[in-house]
Amino acid sequence: MRGSFPLNGTYFQVNEVFSDHESSLHPMDIPRELLWNMPRRTVYFGTSIPTIFKGLSTEGIQYCFWIGFVCIRGFDRKTRAPGLLIARLHLFQL
Repeated sequence: MRGSFPLNGTYFQVNEVFSDHESSLHPMDIPRELLWNMPRRTVYFGTSIPTIFKGLSTEGIQYCFWIGFVCIRGFDRKTRAPGLLIARLHLFQL
């Protein structure tokens, strides 16, 4: 990040994570053995907070925020700008 926070002036959640645009398009191949013993966390992907948690009670939404993170935006490391989340991370396909 070159020593600075690239999203100054934008609003984001404390537990919001950003999807790296390049690796979203071209996923990295990482051996499972390197990740297997790492702590696991839940991430909820979607276009907005209301879309992700539609139909849940307030308590249900709070629980989701306690156990995990949300991702509603991508981040382009080349331009250092936030962007849209790529569709394959939030569209449900049968």
